[in-house]
Amino acid sequence: MENISNPNNQKSIIIIGGGPAGIACAIQLKRYDIPVLLIEKSEIGGLLFNANFVENYLGFPDGISGEDIVRRIQVHYNKNEIETRFVNVVSLEYIENKFIIRTTKGKYYSEIVVIASGTKPKLFDNKKIPDAIIEKLFYEVKHISNVQNKTIGIIGAGDAAFDYAINLSKNNKMIIFNKNKTIKCLPLLFRRSQNSKNITYLEDRKLIRLSESEKRIRANFIFFNKDENYLLDYIIFAIGREPELDFLNSSVIDCYDELLKNKKLFVIGDVKNGITRQASIAAGDGVKTAMIINDLLGEKDGIPHEEYRK
Repeated sequence: MENISNPNNQKSIIIIGGGPAGIACAIQLKRYDIPVLLIEKSEIGGLLFNANFVENYLGFPDGISGEDIVRRIQVHYNKNEIETRFVNVVSLEYIENKFIIRTTKGKYYSEIVVIASGTKPKLFDNKKIPDAIIEKLFYEVKHISNVQNKTIGIIGAGDAAFDYAINLSKNNKMIIFNKNKTIKCLPLLFRRSQNSKNITYLEDRKLIRLSESEKRIRANFIFFNKDENYLLDYIIFAIGREPELDFLNSSVIDCYDELLKNKKLFVIGDVKNGITRQASIAAGDGVKTAMIINDLLGEKDGIPHEEYRK
């Protein structure tokens, strides 16, 4: 067993994830003078990059684009000079009363970990995707946000599907394919899509096959027992998301509830919020968690624990 009695890379608090929840938690901890390390796999801001327009975040009465609010968040975050590592977390383990965070560029140790890793997209059946078109399929809009004069298919009927379509419709022709008649997006998003001449909404289309045709994607759907084919330049799958927790080691899973109860492990933001995934809720989770951690560290001897404030 690994000897971790006195590790060199010991950190006070480690946050996994740089979306609104993780950022808000890190900033609030910094306000308490509690050192924190934030680990993020790509860039600060999380899924807000994909949002066409954020209209329910206080302080922006006219709304704000996802890209703009992310830039503001990044400025706020950078101003606090929080220690950050941009690496992938491979595993989170719990051994001898310490967490071991193994990343693609080393490992870190901590007694308290905050998981704010967000969600990952549910994937389309890869067996149905030919290699020739794999690079034309996406699960987030940010990867093709600058394309123009293309025909893009969106698979899904939730908020993300319609928001992606509205976002890209400024410069492209969009087709939303719903496998049934149930629309799961906000009514205002549906109305906006209907008001756009560049967005077509189709119901009862079940995707059964993808192939290459003249360097484009041929998407084959079933519609009332009949085949329909569409030629598309790109496809974005918006068929749902699930918690990003693949890095949890069995040593954490086996005592997961106990770690939460004893306030050694915190799980915040979209990774736990299910259908209530909202940037404002995630940010609130982050601030609240930082306050709990501050109170927790202050319980020792009735004053803030100096070990965490060096």
